[in-house]
Amino acid sequence: MRIKPNGDSGIWYVSRFVDDHNQDLLPAKFVPYLPSYRKISDVNLAHIDSLRQVGISIPKIYESIAAQAGGFNLVPFTKRDMYNEVRRQRALRNGDVNAALRFFEVGPDQHMSDLFWSDRRSQDDYKIFGDVLAFDATYGRNKYNLPVVVFSGVNHHNQTCVFATAMVSCESQALYVWVLRKFLECMGGKALKLVITNGDRSMRLAIQEVFPEAHHRLCSWHLLRNVTVNVCKPRFTMLLRSCLLLYHHTNDRLWCIKTTGAHNK
Repeated sequence: MRIKPNGDSGIWYVSRFVDDHNQDLLPAKFVPYLPSYRKISDVNLAHIDSLRQVGISIPKIYESIAAQAGGFNLVPFTKRDMYNEVRRQRALRNGDVNAALRFFEVGPDQHMSDLFWSDRRSQDDYKIFGDVLAFDATYGRNKYNLPVVVFSGVNHHNQTCVFATAMVSCESQALYVWVLRKFLECMGGKALKLVITNGDRSMRLAIQEVFPEAHHRLCSWHLLRNVTVNVCKPRFTMLLRSCLLLYHHTNDRLWCIKTTGAHNK
């Protein structure tokens, strides 16, 4: 294929293209040895790790895998791939946590403490859809038992978008203040207009300190749960649910309006 510029316009175009192969294709029996086709499966990785732990060398392990597969030509990777995988595992040094410890602060017992992270895509989403923010810390109390705080919102397609995430060592007011200040710094100083939480006191006080102008509201899930437990009237709960999420079309765009109350006749 030959490409040339088109005069002074700066536009490039294909001036010549030959549709025939100018090199012989690799025979089919050698195709599995191409780098893009070679891959060590998770099952083989676990088998290799278990044999290495008892002192068996890589060549002997490779011979064992070839015998089980029915021949060396049926093994979807080479000995070099195995050596590369062993080298990669050694570089990790017991996993991602120890790698993170070299770049983040640790507590007095040399344990990883509080982390905050957000990527460029999440920051760009916050610039557009960050007026209303859901501040969720329920991951520290659910089945995962992880002290994780998630900052999320809703885009113009009513889809959830995550703005940032933090891993915290406790759920104190001081720590929430630290998380919110890091969030504000990460997002270029853009303040919140409305924050939705689960009503936690430490969280509420931290929001008042960092974002004094922001409105604080309970999330719809907790409102419906309180109504279900305290009112015990299914029809009222149904009416409240319909008031919490109201959909309407404006200028051919779908907007979701979340309210915090309902009128009952």
